[in-house]
Amino acid sequence: MKYILIIAFILFAHNVFAKDISGLYLTHEGTEGGQSIVEIFKYNGKYYVYGLKNLENNPINDSCNKNSQLRTRKSVGVVFGYNYTENDKGEFVDGLIYNFYNCKTYYGKIVPKKDGKIDFIGSLDSRYWLSRSFTWRLLTPEEAKEYQSYRLPISELVQTINDTILSKK
Repeated sequence: MKYILIIAFILFAHNVFAKDISGLYLTHEGTEGGQSIVEIFKYNGKYYVYGLKNLENNPINDSCNKNSQLRTRKSVGVVFGYNYTENDKGEFVDGLIYNFYNCKTYYGKIVPKKDGKIDFIGSLDSRYWLSRSFTWRLLTPEEAKEYQSYRLPISELVQTINDTILSKK
């Protein structure tokens, strides 16, 4: 009986204290595509990331995609980070990241920080020994208002999830 109570408490505590990283984020500076606004959303128990608006450069085509029918899709309005689930450390793991610049797929992890920022991590290996971390900042509700018109309905994003998964090299 004692063990059942302990397990019930752990499950309750996990559900009460589980993080929700959904929201609009300002990405890091200094990469090929420049800084942008992305949205992280939850769908069927997993988290996904898509580009909302590029702030410095025009969106690019997915020109090197192995699926020739997807080579004209733009880098905004398309899910590029997918399948993240929360682990017992409060990190979002088991994700994958599709890179529009080289059409390669990387291992992905998201680590929430206490200051409303997250570390968005991409890696060549599943243990994250060969990884690179980028810090993104959650937009305030006031800042997010400016980008509401760029948000897409889940029904449109679901198809891009499937397309991106099929693009995996």
